Amino acid sequence: MVEQAEIRVVHQGGSKITFREPVISSDSRFLLCASGHNVKVFSTATEECVQELRGHTDLVTGVLLRPSNHLQVYSCSADGTVRLWDFTDGILIKTYVIGYPICSIYASASHDGVVFIVMPTQRDKRSDVFQLVAVHLPQCADQLVETTDVSAVLGDVSSNPVAVAFGRSGEYLASAKGLQLEIYFFKKQKSYRFFLKEDHKNGRRNTFTCVACHPKHDCVATGHEDGKIRLWRNFNHKKEYTYSTLHWHHSAVSSLCFTPEGTNLLSGGVESVLVQWRYGQESQRDFLPRLGAAITNIAVSPDGALFCTSHSDNKITIIQSCVKVSSIIQGLVK
Repeated sequence: MVEQAEIRVVHQGGSKITFREPVISSDSRFLLCASGHNVKVFSTATEECVQELRGHTDLVTGVLLRPSNHLQVYSCSADGTVRLWDFTDGILIKTYVIGYPICSIYASASHDGVVFIVMPTQRDKRSDVFQLVAVHLPQCADQLVETTDVSAVLGDVSSNPVAVAFGRSGEYLASAKGLQLEIYFFKKQKSYRFFLKEDHKNGRRNTFTCVACHPKHDCVATGHEDGKIRLWRNFNHKKEYTYSTLHWHHSAVSSLCFTPEGTNLLSGGVESVLVQWRYGQESQRDFLPRLGAAITNIAVSPDGALFCTSHSDNKITIIQSCVKVSSIIQGLVK
């Protein structure tokens, strides 16, 4: 007689690889993306999955290169932890217990030992009010660390990761939600709020969808529901701010990203076209059309050698900086 054992799932495959913005390693050899409860590491040359970082017990909601070590990444999850990995060897180095579900994670080289996360104001996963907080990561030898040094930076932010970005070496951060742009200056510990002019509001069609900050100049790019991109300047003085408008997309701009030197701004949306705007000469544009499905995220490697676009059909396209597709990583589709 055979004893009836309980069936237990030990590994589940086929998760979405485009749920969050992918990350390209500093040497452009690897692409990392959140995939269900894990982080997958792909080779950009061969498209094969070379590592799978397993440890989270709930959905991974963000992956981020560690600014002080290009061979390590942070991942955050709805399980309330931030984990630090050596992604080339697939080794879990540390687990930081935050205790709240985490929606997204950010870091800046000028804020050493600190990560910034977006989490609900209450512990409930169904909470629809989110805040951005700074988490000071303790320096200790333990592998499992409770983090208690958490300080609020901005209240009432969007839970969408593309709606927050760090500007100019981490001097400020920009957060877009609804019909307002909020910019927080770390030195002043002060935030300013900016709105579109009345004649530009155009009902709800002008809602902010995404934000990106120029790496060297004080310029914030915002994407909008109506397909427009706005470049905000002079926001150090609340009363003097200006913005200019770029328009090519016919529907919502889903992602914006500056190249590391700030020479180009990349944008994408439902048109399946990657648009490359020349910074300072925005009338000059390059297009990479027919990418197969709506663009949901855009990422650029730290050395600027590769771009990649995530798509609504669970596909990531790796693109050389000369705007030519070099490889495609395709996840499972229904």
